[in-house]
Amino acid sequence: MDNNPQTLPVNMTPEELGRIITRQEKLFVLDVRNETEFKDWKIEGQALEIINIPYFDLLDSVEPALKRIPEGERLLVVCAKEGSSRFIA
Repeated sequence: MDNNPQTLPVNMTPEELGRIITRQEKLFVLDVRNETEFKDWKIEGQALEIINIPYFDLLDSVEPALKRIPEGERLLVVCAKEGSSRFIA
């Protein structure tokens, strides 16, 4: 994982994410799964900020989403199988 908070987005393993959650480190999470999947389960942590913007909504335009993502913070983009999150990141 890149430890420079100015680097957007970051790559991390589940173990690294677990340490961030346990240590209550600040992390912004963009979940690009559909709304139903997001409602079923999501990454949670006291210092995490998470939003859900489905992948297909981002294909039309990323501009509205960019306004919701804070600048200069670590950003983790997640999806169900990694492919969509890599594309969006």
